[in-house]
Amino acid sequence: MNLPLSDLNGTDDSLSHELDQLHADPTTQLSLRCRRIALGIALVVSLTGAGVLAMSRLPLLPLMPANVALGLLLAGMTLALQSHSLIRLLPVRLLALCFAALVTLLGLAAVAHGLSLPGLGLDAFLSNLTLSVTGNPAIPMHPISAFSLVLTGTALLLQDVRTRQHHAPTEFIALSLAALNLVPLAGLAYQVGALADLGNAVPVPATAALAFFSLGTGLLLSQPSRSLMAIITDNVPGGQMLRRSLPQTLLVLVLLNWIISRGALLGLYGQPMVSPILTLLNSTVILVIFWRTAATVNDEYRARLQSASNLAEASSLLIAVSDNTDDQIFVKNREGKLIFANPATLRSLGKTRDEVLHHGSNELLSDPDEAAQIDRDDQRIMEGKVSATLEQTLHLSQGERTYSSTKAPWFDAHGQLLGLIGISTDISTRKEMERQLKQREAELEATISQRTAVLRKLGDHLESVREEEKRSIARELHDDMGASLTSLNMHLDSIYKALPDEPKWADKAERVRALVASLVATTRRIQIGLRPIMLDLFGLKAGIIEQLEEFEQRTGIVCKTSLPDDDVALPHKLEITLYRMLQEALNNVAKHAQASKVDVILDVDEDQATLTIRDDGIGIAPERISNQSTYGIRGLSERASFLGGTATVFANPVRGTTVRISLPAQL
Repeated sequence: MNLPLSDLNGTDDSLSHELDQLHADPTTQLSLRCRRIALGIALVVSLTGAGVLAMSRLPLLPLMPANVALGLLLAGMTLALQSHSLIRLLPVRLLALCFAALVTLLGLAAVAHGLSLPGLGLDAFLSNLTLSVTGNPAIPMHPISAFSLVLTGTALLLQDVRTRQHHAPTEFIALSLAALNLVPLAGLAYQVGALADLGNAVPVPATAALAFFSLGTGLLLSQPSRSLMAIITDNVPGGQMLRRSLPQTLLVLVLLNWIISRGALLGLYGQPMVSPILTLLNSTVILVIFWRTAATVNDEYRARLQSASNLAEASSLLIAVSDNTDDQIFVKNREGKLIFANPATLRSLGKTRDEVLHHGSNELLSDPDEAAQIDRDDQRIMEGKVSATLEQTLHLSQGERTYSSTKAPWFDAHGQLLGLIGISTDISTRKEMERQLKQREAELEATISQRTAVLRKLGDHLESVREEEKRSIARELHDDMGASLTSLNMHLDSIYKALPDEPKWADKAERVRALVASLVATTRRIQIGLRPIMLDLFGLKAGIIEQLEEFEQRTGIVCKTSLPDDDVALPHKLEITLYRMLQEALNNVAKHAQASKVDVILDVDEDQATLTIRDDGIGIAPERISNQSTYGIRGLSERASFLGGTATVFANPVRGTTVRISLPAQL
């Protein structure tokens, strides 16, 4: 384990980042939707103002004064800019402020004209401006529209202003703007002249009232996180109830009231019946809507209670697992400070929970190097955002302990890195057992090496004894048997002369001579096999040549040699070993190879002597090379290993087999 110690140019606020957060939580999703609606309202209002200005040059009945249309165009453009992420750029923000100031000036000029205040000649300037833009004389502006322009411009100017109590004046101004224009809209809908013109000779244009009402709504929606809108956009029961019930309640009530009023105007019933009918219907609608809303809230509340119960059960299970496991479970923040540690972690550190929480590795470990290593590992895992399993030995209050730790980065629901989670297992006992096992393996290897050296010495000694015995027998064969056979042959020659000169005795004498010659040849062959005289007298080159000549005569296999030009000066023990290994290799060729030719190559340098025997036979299967029961190949390897060399057998690329023997030139 590694113990648990272990603003304008900012792109994070851009619209792309907000879209990435769209699925993060319902509140964020609803806020983004509100901003999009506000942007749509702003574009519609801008297009309305632009359309009215364009149509005012035609000989048609104007929908609203050109000044109002110009103000709506500027206000819509300002709201569109403020609802977009580009508002965080300083040039865009300054442009929006300029548009908002122009809207405010248009409204103030209209108000001044209505109050008969000449001001600074703004009224005449605006009249001339309107005439130049529209081509028609300016029509009078209703005071409601003038005040709406002032409210709209002020709200746009104060969009980012907050009071000390964190209230937004724009919200209250937007509500006032919507309420102010709702009055003439109601008068027009219910055909009540007193509400439609509010005592003025000029009625409020329906298009202008609807546009200003929409602007008030858009101003509220453009900042959904402000205090008033947050009540609706928040993902709590109150906000959910408002979003569910308020729109349908208002829509149903308005429709019912309009229908009942139209019925009275059409004479379906008398005016005294309007109030009782509205009271009954409105009460019924409100009762039904709020009853349904209460039922929905109750269902959600029960679902949340069930979720809370499931969460509590899962938390209880996790706590039980965390508290009763011997593995150490811990959580760190991005600064490497502990924010959670289970009892096993606390026991390993020998500290209480209060002593370890919000502390780093350097505060919890006595060895600064170990703490620094843990912090480096944790930082690497958090930066790489991939889990890892680490092993580290730490010096703690209970002694030296070794831990195997699995650590993984910790992310929130938005994919932001919060810190690191780790689970550590104490493997000190296992490591100690591994250490003991390795020590025993080392001791066993030392014992095997020692016994192998003894066995090799014994084998070498036995080989020397055997060679000496062969030499002794060969000497006896040469001295005793050779002398006896020579004497026998001399005596037989005397006897041959004494025999009668007859064919039968001549034939028998010839057979006796052949038998004696065969006996001499056999004795010589046995003598050479036991101890070659040429090897003892003239060295390895002569011994190899003699052996190959005898092998070629005996088997009929053509032998070719490649020997050093200079005399070969090798220790006698090495010469006899190479000679015997050549004998073994040639015997294998005679028995198994089915070859017609054998090449023998001897290379000797200062450090190594290499003897290569290559035939053109049927080759050798790979499984026979590794077969431990093949004593010929095994014997070659053992002989070579006695002297610190190697013997390699392999099949040739085309056909045949090669035996390569390499021995150190100096023993």
